[in-house]
Amino acid sequence: MTRHYVLAVAGLWLTCSAPGFAQTLAATTPAASAAAAAVAHSGLSTARYDRSDTLRAVQHLFVQRSRATRGWLQTGAGLMTTAAVEKTALALSSAKKTDKKFYQTQQQEANGDLLLGGLMAGYGLFRLSRFGPQQYQRVTEAYAQGAPLPSYLARRLQTKYFRLLPL
Repeated sequence: MTRHYVLAVAGLWLTCSAPGFAQTLAATTPAASAAAAAVAHSGLSTARYDRSDTLRAVQHLFVQRSRATRGWLQTGAGLMTTAAVEKTALALSSAKKTDKKFYQTQQQEANGDLLLGGLMAGYGLFRLSRFGPQQYQRVTEAYAQGAPLPSYLARRLQTKYFRLLPL
């Protein structure tokens, strides 16, 4: 039993002291520290990518953004449809005459759902104008002809888009 405790303590001590030893060892060699600094600071701005890598990253970005756009549009349209059906059902029911407070509450909730659904669908349409299939076609054609990427796309490109294949 004591042997297990000794092994556990020795393993814990080695685990805690190994990173400190590795850092001091790497700092002693100038080539290793320069290589570590270059790797630590490499990002999208310093990396070299060719045009095919950039096109693949743009495709990945558009795929992700179009999925989110579709979600915004579907949710907004669903909320608006549900609210419109609810308002129609309330208008045709006799709840207005029997329970005025319930009727007003339901009408206000339906109006709120209509407003929220309209805002979500409007935002989805805005995103569709920026990340829709027609915009993707225009951007890729312009980039293939040598034009730079639009600034709203260049800002959103991340290093992970260059490493991953589009879905």
